[in-house]
Amino acid sequence: MNILQCRLWQILLVVVLSNVSAVAATNETILPGAKPSSTQRYQFWGFEIYDARLWTSPGFSVQQYTASPFVLELSYLRNFEGAAIAKRSMDEMRKLGSINAAQEKEWLKAMTDIFPNVRPGDRLMGFYKPNEGAEFWFQQKRLGAITDPQFAKLFFGIWLHEATSAPAIRQAWINGL
Repeated sequence: MNILQCRLWQILLVVVLSNVSAVAATNETILPGAKPSSTQRYQFWGFEIYDARLWTSPGFSVQQYTASPFVLELSYLRNFEGAAIAKRSMDEMRKLGSINAAQEKEWLKAMTDIFPNVRPGDRLMGFYKPNEGAEFWFQQKRLGAITDPQFAKLFFGIWLHEATSAPAIRQAWINGL
């Protein structure tokens, strides 16, 4: 390995480690003492969509996810518009519980207003607050909150409810926490 290659590897290592450090620092700010789960890759029709992991405190249980605060981190692998993320989230939430037309309209608008367009490498984090709602962060910056406990239960249920459309991710987290 020549000097130039060695220097490039050093720079790459610094960039990677600083990004990991920034995410850990943000999650420490949001939920002090939280530890990360294993990273799970979500695929849809063979396309890799994002890597997901949970940041939880001791005693957290996937089966009782609504009882404790946690952070869900999604690291996107593809480009998506925020409005498309919001729509897909609402489609998934509808499968998990009953949502009336007024709630759906309100929640879809709130998500559309909050969720940014994403590119590969972007990190979107959701902070579940029991009996309060959800707070969303993007690239270490707070985007906003939806202060509705029912919304938060169904939104995070996309990954953690027993009827999730991503059962392998849920099961991996059950096995690993």
